[in-house]
Amino acid sequence: MAKARGGRSGKDGAPDPIVENVLERIHAVRNFDFRNYKRGALQRRLERRMSARHCASMSDYAALLEREPAEFDALIASMLIKVTGFFRDPETWDALSRKVIPRLLADKPAGEDIRIWCAGCATGEEAFSIAILLAEALGPALQNQQVKIFGTDVDEQAIAFARRGVYLRSQLEGVAPATVKKWFVEEGGGVALRKEIRRAVVFGVNNLVADAPISRLDLLLCRNVFIYMDGELQNRVLTRFHYALRRNGVLVLGKSELIPFAAKLFEPLDLQRRIYRKDGRREAALAREHMVSLLGQDRVAQNGGDDSEGGDQFHRNVVRSLQTPVIATSADGTILLWNPAAAALWGKDESEVAGKKLASLGLPGLSGDVLIEKTRAVREGRSAVEHGAGMLNRQQGEPLQLEVEITPMHEAGRGVSGMLYRIRDVTAMAGLEAELRKSTVERESTLQELQTINQELQSANEELETTNEELQSANEELQTTNEELQSTNEELETTNEELQSTNVELDATNRELAHRTEEMNELTFVQRITIRTLSVAVVVLDRAGKVELWNLAAERLLGIPEDEAVGQNFWTLNIPALGRGTLQKMRKAMTENAPLRAEQVPYELPNGAEGRASVAAVPIVDEGSVLGSVISFEDATRVATLTAELATLKANGGINGKRSRR
Repeated sequence: MAKARGGRSGKDGAPDPIVENVLERIHAVRNFDFRNYKRGALQRRLERRMSARHCASMSDYAALLEREPAEFDALIASMLIKVTGFFRDPETWDALSRKVIPRLLADKPAGEDIRIWCAGCATGEEAFSIAILLAEALGPALQNQQVKIFGTDVDEQAIAFARRGVYLRSQLEGVAPATVKKWFVEEGGGVALRKEIRRAVVFGVNNLVADAPISRLDLLLCRNVFIYMDGELQNRVLTRFHYALRRNGVLVLGKSELIPFAAKLFEPLDLQRRIYRKDGRREAALAREHMVSLLGQDRVAQNGGDDSEGGDQFHRNVVRSLQTPVIATSADGTILLWNPAAAALWGKDESEVAGKKLASLGLPGLSGDVLIEKTRAVREGRSAVEHGAGMLNRQQGEPLQLEVEITPMHEAGRGVSGMLYRIRDVTAMAGLEAELRKSTVERESTLQELQTINQELQSANEELETTNEELQSANEELQTTNEELQSTNEELETTNEELQSTNVELDATNRELAHRTEEMNELTFVQRITIRTLSVAVVVLDRAGKVELWNLAAERLLGIPEDEAVGQNFWTLNIPALGRGTLQKMRKAMTENAPLRAEQVPYELPNGAEGRASVAAVPIVDEGSVLGSVISFEDATRVATLTAELATLKANGGINGKRSRR
């Protein structure tokens, strides 16, 4: 049936241009980018919407989207699969409870907050599940520990549902009764999470493909989202997740998502349950691999490909031997080389920084001006070399005055491949210059100090008075703001009560609709059985003349089985019982939306004799729109025979004779 509708890719695997146009329109109109999602899943969702909207082809559905922009929302909702539940896939949650969370808490430094992200959380059950596990593990310490759990999804309606934190009893099936009793309370005709769990979870709308990821994470859950993405998009999103996790942070994927790139980027902890860890050593190895690709290519080209490893090691040994701190990065700022002098200056080993963005480390002495403006000038070729200055405070001793030199690294045939930062300690020279300037300034300023002391005191007094007035004004503004916040809080509480009441009404309406649907199904079943058992042949056609219903009496009287008639065009069927003239009259009447009734129509009986029938054709009209027609065919042979005999008897006086004898 789907092939008849059209819209699938061709046999050669080429994408359907109409489907691609629909995806482009979704991206342009609603900013949802499904272009890197697997076409098979998207095709099935599109065909379901086509069937629901009675579109015969993908071209018809594309035209419908242009006529009815609201259909984009229904289509996007059907594409965003929201299959979730509390503690879904118990084996994974058991592994998190027994292995991952205890280790996370044991390695957590004192005073550092716990940050967890549930990406693609749908209606929030998964985010609340991890919050319950964390609360079980922390116990009373939950009140003192800073816990931040972020639940995000691209579907705004699903996030709005999750923010309420209220679920039906049926949604808690499979959750241990002890867990339900401990962490859920009755609320608004359903069950709600306790306040300590709800406070730990923050929900928001986030598009994994287009929006920035949440950073500094200890644990990231993204389950059953990657199965809809192609390989390129999977790798891109996994790279973002790698950036978002802290060192030794844990990533959990769905049990059906075995992605080779994940095992390369992360260390598998439990491959069967798709649990991975961000490994610093693996991160450094990836960075070194990138460094080889940048520094070794020129050497390989010069030596015919025989000395890439030796050439790369030679360059690295030279840089490591320098007593001056040297940092090498790729063109996008990723650290590729960090010599021992740099490690000694900032107290960070190469394994700790390799593979990270230099700008993200926040190194003292490397200002934003050096890392952004001056670096951009060198990278874009507007300057061959740039210099910057910075200060590095030490726990013991005077701060260090640093001078930074930025030069580009060139790769043969490809232009700038990276940046080189050389740092020099100019503290001594800066000290001498400062002392010289200080002596000169002190000599010139001594005379001015006595003259300005009075002015400074007077100015300070005026500033104090002004500050006092500003503080008084600020205090009044704070009081006003506090009153406004209290009023807003009361309004929000009222709105919350109204939303809960609306939710209860919607639940009641839903149950009523379900009951009505069952009744309609029963009536439809009884109606269909009744029509099939009638002694009158009944045929129902759609507006195009295609047969939709053919009862048992029609098989007997019209001589065609039901399985051969249903789905065929009625006007093209060879029906011995209906002559061509009768069919033409019926088709003309149906074209004009007029009923037709014919009595004593001759037709051939199954035994070969000639019979008589009553034929009626009535159009089905709903509010002026023709939906089809109903044709009835009733055998009237016996009635016609009796009528003829009666007429003969009357003509021969037989009836009068019988009456007189009586």
